[in-house]
Amino acid sequence: MTKSCAKTQQDIAGKEVGMKRFQVLDSFRGLCALSVAIYHVHISQSFGEWAFFRNAHYLVSFFFVLSGFVMCHTYGRRLKANGQFRHFFITRTMRLYPLHVFVLALAIGLECVKLAAEHSGLTFNQGSFTGQRAPQEIIPNLLLLQSWWPGFNPQSFNFPAWSISVEYYIYMIFAGILLLSPASAFKIFAVMSLIATVMLFFGSAPLAEPVLQGLSCFFAGVMTYQIYLMIQEWRGSAWLYTVAEATAIILVTIAMVSDLPQKQIMLTLLFCAVILMFSFEGGLLSKALKARPFEQLGTLSYSIYMTHAMILFTATLSLLMVGKFTGQSWVTYTTEGPGPYLSFSNPILNNLLLVTLLVVIIALSALTHHFVELRGIRWGKRWARKGDLMPGAKPANTPV
Repeated sequence: MTKSCAKTQQDIAGKEVGMKRFQVLDSFRGLCALSVAIYHVHISQSFGEWAFFRNAHYLVSFFFVLSGFVMCHTYGRRLKANGQFRHFFITRTMRLYPLHVFVLALAIGLECVKLAAEHSGLTFNQGSFTGQRAPQEIIPNLLLLQSWWPGFNPQSFNFPAWSISVEYYIYMIFAGILLLSPASAFKIFAVMSLIATVMLFFGSAPLAEPVLQGLSCFFAGVMTYQIYLMIQEWRGSAWLYTVAEATAIILVTIAMVSDLPQKQIMLTLLFCAVILMFSFEGGLLSKALKARPFEQLGTLSYSIYMTHAMILFTATLSLLMVGKFTGQSWVTYTTEGPGPYLSFSNPILNNLLLVTLLVVIIALSALTHHFVELRGIRWGKRWARKGDLMPGAKPANTPV
């Protein structure tokens, strides 16, 4: 994979309109995606059982906040005409949808493998095409509606996609408000974030909790970007930035591992602070996060997030099937707790298994990024431009 391909998401925008690329925030996105992957694998006596990783599901809120920040940075002043909304709709859809459908197809295929294994006499904790992988959940997933309607299961098939379901339609709400009410848009965004946060606080609302989480965090990210615009010219010393960055990370870590009341809301505020602080990229931690390995993780973050569950499911299914033939119990399902737990009954081997799984996740994510994500982005750009060049249409100038 070339370096130019690796930066497609924000470099294209930067080259077209001279827009700043928040490289450090991209690196955070990659680290958070990998942390969520660790959260979803349970290996006894491994570093994946550390308190931080057992609470890494809260990092999905970081994704929402960061998306609001970046979407406002990229599109906040450009969505002023129907043609630009069309461009936004096509490019955002082709950014998210191809990989989503690809992984959904893999999930359905794995259920078919599981069904074939059942016909061969193997039994599993949950039967194929039942529960969250029932056939009736396929259409909601195809339409990215699984998190929006109470009758659908947000955790169905490729369960990390619940947040993509939320985020996709929030993108459209964001763009629609900017188009229809540009003068009042940011007041509306602030009110939406506040109302969603209040509903989360009281735990009772007409909307599902995943949707409220997305609305609260995404539009908090939008407002964080407004704060950034007001203070972006401020400059401090490198040591001051470093102290502030380190303090922000320490506070987030403490909050992640602590048993706090209203932890979700507290972390959302802290994530806003972290994103605002690191958007200046002025401290030593920012300098470290610009290193190539972190940059690559940021580039692969969407693929890591979307593919890791199927990779872990495949690994678990493989260990279970091999264990049944060899008489080994490497996979244990528990009535309490998340499960299933993987274990070779040896701490060294268990940690080695976790590292191996993470390496496989990163390697396969590099493939899906190159062959699915980037192709989807290119198709979206061509599709959007083709319509923009129709008779009477204005040439596109909105980045992907």
